[in-house]
Amino acid sequence: MNAVSPIKPSRKISLSVSEAHSHGPLGYLEMGNPAGETVLFVHGFGADLLTWQFCLVPLASRYRLIALDLPGHGRSTPDVGAADLAFMTHWLDEALDVLDIDKAHVIGHSMGAKIALGFTVSHAHRVQSLSLISPAGLGGEFHHETLDAFLNQGDAEALARHLLGPKGQSLGPSLTASLLNAAADPARSEALRALLGNAKIYGLALSPEGFDWSRVSCPVQILWGDHDRLIPLPEAYRLPSSAPLHLIEGAGHLPHMEAPAAVIAHLKDFLP
Repeated sequence: MNAVSPIKPSRKISLSVSEAHSHGPLGYLEMGNPAGETVLFVHGFGADLLTWQFCLVPLASRYRLIALDLPGHGRSTPDVGAADLAFMTHWLDEALDVLDIDKAHVIGHSMGAKIALGFTVSHAHRVQSLSLISPAGLGGEFHHETLDAFLNQGDAEALARHLLGPKGQSLGPSLTASLLNAAADPARSEALRALLGNAKIYGLALSPEGFDWSRVSCPVQILWGDHDRLIPLPEAYRLPSSAPLHLIEGAGHLPHMEAPAAVIAHLKDFLP
């Protein structure tokens, strides 16, 4: 009898748009091991699913990987509703249904981390763990001036420099081009304005008095660039005392792009 060869996990990348979401197109990327636990990537403001490109292949042999385009970004709908956390978490809940995801380990960056944290509070049964990279939602300082200049004067180059730390400056030209592309469509530019306007009116904090971490029951880790000038590391009382905090040396607001090896190492240590 011939031996049966083991099935090798697929690393083939599928980049798709689903029309099944009630709010319009849902852009997503899928790759990795279809039999593995699901890891869901949620990008930040002005980015898209390709911001995770350096993190996917090293995790593909073990996990089913899904990266989404949030509303107002990438290939997904330009409809951001009220541009608030309630809309985004409701949208994310339906997106998981569309993609046949019962529950997932969620990795969020910046605005995406804020959405992931809010989603964990409202849909705890769907989140197995949280990895929060440079998260909004915890309060502290928010230096939005370069974001304003980008949306109002198109100064993407200045924003790219502001986002990147010493390790990431070589990414400046490609990041500038990506930012310009993100705001090129008038409907998407308006969506970005609405999202930024909401953040400025209500602040970055999920709760003005500080987030209550007792509302989160799943494992949490936090990763932050030690040169983040957009959302600098907040006061210690805003962070969960029981969760590991990893400072990524030389990285600014985009550690997963500037120092992917360090971020991947922490993800591999944290994920089951």
